[in-house]
Amino acid sequence: MVAAKGQATRQANKERRREKILSVARSLIAEEGFDALTISKMAERSGVTIPTVHNLLGKKNDIVLALFRGLVDRIDEVLAEPELVDPIDASEAFLDSLLSLYGSDEVFYRAAFLGGERLGLFEHEMNDGVFRKSIKVAERLCDRALEHGYRLGRVDSRWLAQQLFGSQRLARQDWVSGYIDLAEYRQQALIGMLITFAADATPELHQRICKRIDQLSH
Repeated sequence: MVAAKGQATRQANKERRREKILSVARSLIAEEGFDALTISKMAERSGVTIPTVHNLLGKKNDIVLALFRGLVDRIDEVLAEPELVDPIDASEAFLDSLLSLYGSDEVFYRAAFLGGERLGLFEHEMNDGVFRKSIKVAERLCDRALEHGYRLGRVDSRWLAQQLFGSQRLARQDWVSGYIDLAEYRQQALIGMLITFAADATPELHQRICKRIDQLSH
């Protein structure tokens, strides 16, 4: 019993150190940019040794990937809500959740995305990468729309999911590059997502999508 309690305490301490390092990594990226994120700086600011950082989180790209996984997990939690089945409502809720996160610290997310691209964290073939996790979120959104009668089912959900992800990814790249602000990001991504859903929408949903796009365009 005593041994088990001691093990639980050590595990809790380990998790606290891990979260501290991730918090420091986030602060470094936000304050000094992606290039300032080094294992030695993370160790120094976290009050641990360099081997400890490696043992708890791995290399630099592992740490950045952990930050992005947390982001996708938070979006995933929002999309897990049962009422998000209507494609229009779900698309808007998805983007509102996403942009709320980005808006909470634009400097960090812009820098992190630039660094993530350089590290190849968005490569399609990465089994545990951000791309595949995001595609799974989009696939579930498509599957729900089909299950609840919003789609005709003539287009494969996997294809639709890739296009949905692509719509917001293009908008994100423009935002990261400083070409558009978050409001324009939302409009650009939402129109792209709705056009994608229109390709397999029921007549009633297709009409609603066209009306919503017209509203967004004015």
